[in-house]
Amino acid sequence: MTTADERPATAGAYPWHEATGPVPVETAARSSVLGHRAGLVTRSLANVADLVVVVLVVIGGYAAVAVARFLVNPTTFRFPVASWQTLLLAGLAVEAVYFAVTWAVVGGTYGDRLLGLRVTGDDGARLGWARCALRALLCVLFPVGLLWVLVSGENRSVQDVVLRTSVVYD
Repeated sequence: MTTADERPATAGAYPWHEATGPVPVETAARSSVLGHRAGLVTRSLANVADLVVVVLVVIGGYAAVAVARFLVNPTTFRFPVASWQTLLLAGLAVEAVYFAVTWAVVGGTYGDRLLGLRVTGDDGARLGWARCALRALLCVLFPVGLLWVLVSGENRSVQDVVLRTSVVYD
């Protein structure tokens, strides 16, 4: 067995002995994007992910109603029939509540977090419940307002301009 004093003193034979530790992952390119407002493509992709979440919640709600009806009266069970208007209204309501709650609690929806976005006020702080609820209603009732990002030099939607909010890279 050899000791540390008996090992050959070859310079550079074991470069990991002089290693300084892990290098931070943060790069200059990524850090230059942080805090900048997101564009139309990123925000649209986040909205597609959020639409999937809302559709799954509505389907889960429909399934819960069907199960409840079955448990109440299994002998004459029939699946509930919902008109497309009812499903649309339920979807819009779920979407508005989903937007408001996630923006107020975590600063972004599932789609926002998936794409590295955060919804903030102009000062960079998290939005309060009232502004989250108003922004959610505006986004649900006037989704075309997102297209204003194409015209705006600051990448802001109509909802952002009206409520002084921003969607930034986190």
